[in-house]
Formats: sequence, C-alpha cells, structure tokens
Amino acid sequence: MKKKSLSKNAVLNTLKTVLSYIFPLITIPYITRVLQVEAVGVFNFSNSIISYFVLIAGLGVGTYAIREGTQYRDSESNISNFVSEVFTINVYSTIVSYILLFLTIGIVPKLKDYTYAILILSVEINFTTIGVNWVCNIYEDFMFIAVQSIGVQAVSLLLTLVFVKNPEDIYKYIAIVAFSKSASSIINFIYIRIKYCRFKFLFHRNLKKHIKPIMIMFSTSVAMTIYVSSDTTMIGFMLSDYQVGLYSTAVKIYQIVKNVLAAILTVLIPRFALLTKENEKETICALFSKVFNLLTIMIFPATVGLIVTSRDVVRLVAGISYIEGADSLRLLCVAISFSLIATLYASCVLIPNKKEGIVFKATVISAVVNILLNIFFIPLWGINGAAITTIIAEAIVCIITIIESREDIKLNNIKNNLISVGCGCLGILIASAVCQFLMYNYLVRLCVTIIAGVIIYLLILVIMRNQIVLECMNRFKKK
Repeated sequence: MKKKSLSKNAVLNTLKTVLSYIFPLITIPYITRVLQVEAVGVFNFSNSIISYFVLIAGLGVGTYAIREGTQYRDSESNISNFVSEVFTINVYSTIVSYILLFLTIGIVPKLKDYTYAILILSVEINFTTIGVNWVCNIYEDFMFIAVQSIGVQAVSLLLTLVFVKNPEDIYKYIAIVAFSKSASSIINFIYIRIKYCRFKFLFHRNLKKHIKPIMIMFSTSVAMTIYVSSDTTMIGFMLSDYQVGLYSTAVKIYQIVKNVLAAILTVLIPRFALLTKENEKETICALFSKVFNLLTIMIFPATVGLIVTSRDVVRLVAGISYIEGADSLRLLCVAISFSLIATLYASCVLIPNKKEGIVFKATVISAVVNILLNIFFIPLWGINGAAITTIIAEAIVCIITIIESREDIKLNNIKNNLISVGCGCLGILIASAVCQFLMYNYLVRLCVTIIAGVIIYLLILVIMRNQIVLECMNRFKKK
C-alpha cells in the first residue's frame, strides 16, 4: 500500500479537528446562555458518568488495533479476520458495559435524578463498538474521517439551533449530542464494510492472543479517563451542578485548544508503528525531532495566549455568568504542554515499541494522585483545586514517558527552536499587557491581542531564524 503524505494527513486531521470545534464554538455560547449554568452542569455530570461505560465498551482497542492492524492492511482477508476478532471482543465488552451501567444506576442514589440523561447518552456505548472507527486510522484515511465528522457536526448544530430554546429543552440537547456521536459510527460501519473489509461477529475463534495487550491498553485508558473525567465527577458529588457548569465550561475551552493541537499526533501513530516494525531508527529520530519542534512551536504560544486572554475567552464563549470559571481555565492551560508532550512520547515511541505497560503504570500513578489530591483540594479551593490536580497529573505522565523513552529516541536540533519559541512567547506577553492597558471593550481587546500576538510571535521566530518556520515559508513560496 502506498504511504500517504504525513503532511497532507496532518493538514486534513487538523482541519477536521478545527472545523469540528468551530461548530461547538457556535454551540457552546448558544447552549450556555439558553440552558443556563445548572442545566449545563446536569449534562456534563451525566456525560462524565457515561464516559466510564463507553470506555468499558471500547476496551481501549483503538490504539492496539492501529498498531497491530498496519501489518495486515495490504491483505483483505487478513485485515477482515483481524477486524472481526477485535470487533468480537468489543461486542462482549459492550454487553458487560451495559450490565454495569444498569447496576450502577440502580445502586447509586445520587444518579437517580440523572437517569434519563444517562440513558439517552448510553446509545453511544453501542455505536462506539459498531463504528470500528480505528479501521480508517489503520489505512490513514483521514479524508473520509474529516468529511463525515464535519457533516455530522453541521447537522447537529442545525438541530440544536432549531430544537433547543430554553432550559426545559435539556433532554432534547442531550438527545442531539447522542445522535451526533451515534451517526458517525453508523456512517463508519457502512463505509468500512464497503471499502476495506467485511468484518463480522465470530462465534468460534481464538481471541486469546489479543486479550493481554488489549487489557493493558484498556487499563491505561481507564486510568486516563479517571484523571480526565474524575474532576467533573467529583465536583458533581462534592459541590453542585452550578460548580460543575462553571468547571466543565472551562474544561471544554481547554480541550478545544488541546485537541486541535493533538490532531497532528493522531496521524503519526500508524506511521511510527510501521517505521518501528521496519527498524528505521534514524528515520524515526529525525521525524520525531521534527514533530517535537513543530509541536512546541504551537503548544507554548497557544498556552500563553489562552492564559492571558482567559477571562475574555470565557466571556465570549459562555457569557458573563461563567466568568468565575476563568481562573480554572488559566490553570488548566498549564496542563496543555505536559499533556501533549506526554501523548507524543507515549503514542509515537513507547506504544510502537510495545512498551504500553510503562504508559499504563504512568497513567495509573497520575490517576491515583489526581483522585487523592481532589479529595483534599476540591474542598479547599473548589474548582480551582480540581484544575491544579490536573496539572500535577499531566506533569507526572509527561515526566515518566520522557524518562522511559530515552533508550528508543534521541532529540536532535531542539535547542535553538526552544530559545526562539521562548522569546516569541515573551513577545505575546508584552503584546497582551499593552492591549489590557489600552483597551476596555473585551471583544476588541481579545481580537487585537490575538492578532498582535500571532504577528509578533511569528516575526520573532523569523528574525531568530527558526528552521521549522523558515521551511514552512519556503514550501509556501514554492507552491
């Protein structure tokens, strides 16, 4: 199979991610104002609960399937067998997930008031399995992923604007969210069976060879979900729906920035898996160093920019009633760099080298620390305490993954890149300080700060001869 362009895949996946978040950027201001803080809290608390059961159904097969499936993708019969085996395991895990969900709803009194919301969102559990979304990643088919994702998001946005008019429409909104997640899986199911392989449920097949690595990946996903979602869940149990609404809004803004930047990493996983199998160490180190430099060029200015504009961003996206969540957003921004660097090392170095056990241990440690600190920090500092624990958890995973990757990867030519990026971020801070001093209107101030920050940052990188930026400029000139 011909290798597809990494740069093209990165552009497609980033475009898909950006556009898929443009719709929420339209939806969030509308929903936060129409539904109000408490209703938003109800949705996000229910969604945090259902995320655990979606995780159980998914069983963490995505990363494992992408890593292992790349070796079968040139043979239709082999890939069909592989996908069918993994799909069969997923069906069993989905049944277990639904059983556990119904038991949890019946046993935990706190969830009684959220039963309808949780049940509506639970359709995602089934359709996540049916969609086998990871097959498109195996074939690096990011064009289809982008098109179908944008299409479903557009329909969901339209449905939201038409049917959600007041706080009483909370369940209509929840149903629309469930539709958007399910529709993508249905489309994937049809497309994959037509274009790539006709997978099916297998009654008699040896599935044991997949169980151990899948369970390690699953355990890692569980731990990761715990320290990602436990903040919202624990705030829901320990504080109120109002506080959940404030914090979850800050988290959504933080995740938009983080996921747009992480889109580049998604396209790299199958390529690094192939290079690792072919033992192309020099190519791996060169590609990894280039990706690391590119990522830092985007991560640090995005983090600094969001920190200095956090109040204006929250006011624009969610409204003045959510402004109390701005400090939590400012704290969460610090976690972006730790999270993405850890993801880079875990997905492109440790997992392709079959060191998922290390990723699991790092994630478990951070999840345990996150929960323990939440118990003490949330009563002391409220939602800001939850944000601080996220920073600590992400930092732990980042440090461990870097240390454990030293034998497999070596970074080259990063010093000059980091120095120029640091100077560029200083320029952003100066531009922001001037804008804050001169401008009163928050919307004008936000726009001018962003534009001035981007221009000053890029100018500094060009002046300091940043190689990545100069290379991008030369490519642009040629085209």
